[in-house]
Amino acid sequence: MKWLLIPLLAVLPMAGTKFRELPPGNGKAETETACYACHASDLLVQQRLTEKQWTATVEKMIRWGAAVPEKEKSVVIAYLTKNFGPQNRFTPTRVQPIR
Repeated sequence: MKWLLIPLLAVLPMAGTKFRELPPGNGKAETETACYACHASDLLVQQRLTEKQWTATVEKMIRWGAAVPEKEKSVVIAYLTKNFGPQNRFTPTRVQPIR
């Protein structure tokens, strides 16, 4: 049974890792609720997708089980497009393993 944990531990962040906070704005809470069940914020902030691409991504995530009520879908897509669209100037966080 222990061997089942090895793949899981390999993808988890190191203890003490701090993720970026999403920028304030209309749709932040809905986006956090929809996306954080499976993704850390760092996955979102590195994106540079158009509205069409965010729409396809959100719809794909819904098909895969993301809980996004229909009335919140357009709010989430608008928030993601505004903050993580083609104009996004993401700077990766530098991390080093503890030695």
